[in-house]
Amino acid sequence: MPEIEKTSETSWRIMIVDDEEDIRALMAATFANTYEIVEAHDGLDALEKLERYQPDFIIMDVMMPLMNGFEASIAIRDNPKFNHLPILFLSALTTHENMTKAYRAGADLYLTKPIDSSRLLSTVQNFLKKITHPPQKKNYTIDQLRETAKAGVIPDTRAAQPASPQTTPPSLPKQAETEQVKTEFQTIADKQPVPKRKESPYVTYKAVLPHRIMIVDDDPDMVDFIKVSLHSAFEVVSASDGLEAIRKLVVYQPDIFLLDIMLPKMSGYQLCQSLRRNATFSNAPILIVSAKSTQKDIDYAKRMGADSYLTKPFTPKELLDMINDLIKRRQVVVRSKTHSIKDINEHEIEKK
Repeated sequence: MPEIEKTSETSWRIMIVDDEEDIRALMAATFANTYEIVEAHDGLDALEKLERYQPDFIIMDVMMPLMNGFEASIAIRDNPKFNHLPILFLSALTTHENMTKAYRAGADLYLTKPIDSSRLLSTVQNFLKKITHPPQKKNYTIDQLRETAKAGVIPDTRAAQPASPQTTPPSLPKQAETEQVKTEFQTIADKQPVPKRKESPYVTYKAVLPHRIMIVDDDPDMVDFIKVSLHSAFEVVSASDGLEAIRKLVVYQPDIFLLDIMLPKMSGYQLCQSLRRNATFSNAPILIVSAKSTQKDIDYAKRMGADSYLTKPFTPKELLDMINDLIKRRQVVVRSKTHSIKDINEHEIEKK
């Protein structure tokens, strides 16, 4: 199918990230007459839609499955391509602890539910008025993106449906909100400085290198063993749990995944499912490396999306043979990388 013609339209585009469909629909109706709307149902869904939908402003809930708002915000701030995007948290969590956590995660604004729709609209309008640059030029209109998603040109099996525009924005669902919180955060949009677009801290990276493998295992000794086994043939990056792996995906851009099953926060099975639902990494080879050795475990891992299964303990040769077989069998190509692992790691150290 031929690609659609690109557009240069420059409307402000807002991404609404909330796991409750009714909330998304109400907010979409609030903004529909003024802005373009993109919807995402959790943090992971938001991350995979950033590249295609090119939002200018993000409204984020906190409590969401797979990846919550704090984790998604940290991942966005760690991505040099999107770390300039304004992020407004809209949450039922009203404690100062959660508000502080949101700002540390990269929030520009924090408002609490329930909030009157007109106040939410005016808050966003006031914030966008302070931005001196125009909206970024978009590659495609929202309608074009939805049509191509349906046709399979741009894969997006979970694209949100547009809400019907309404002349009078409805109010969001009523919940208990203290007057103290209202008073403290009512004028927050006027107090917060507008974030400037940041230059990428990384050097442009176009070198041709081996496949990049991500190891996800909470056993440091096992991670070290695998790194030593693979370092001469592959680039290797590691994560100690599933959530850390998800946060690192957009920056490290791995080609192949080695997943343990018994992980904290998110199991290897859950991570495997999440990768298979992610438009960018849905076809990436996944090798499970686990001490669980029954045929039932192996069959279940493959039903969750794993390509191969290697039982611990194993030798370096067994691991290399299985990875090379997987590369040959799946005809895995090396992804074009934005940054080298060295540049990324040096930047992470500087941030600390």
